[in-house]
Amino acid sequence: MFDLLIIVVMLAILVSLGSGLYFLVRDRGKTERIIVSLSIRVALAILLLILLALGFTSRFL
Repeated sequence: MFDLLIIVVMLAILVSLGSGLYFLVRDRGKTERIIVSLSIRVALAILLLILLALGFTSRFL
């Protein structure tokens, strides 16, 4: 269960990074879309850390 969810979150992080790069190149930093994209990436990274911690603790119980 955690394995699939971790992979999905990692792929979502890569998509968010790619969209941030796209907005950086296309908008040249004039809009807020890059900030939103990278904020989503940070939230996904925090979710990934939580999922990893839960996965590690559930295997040792």
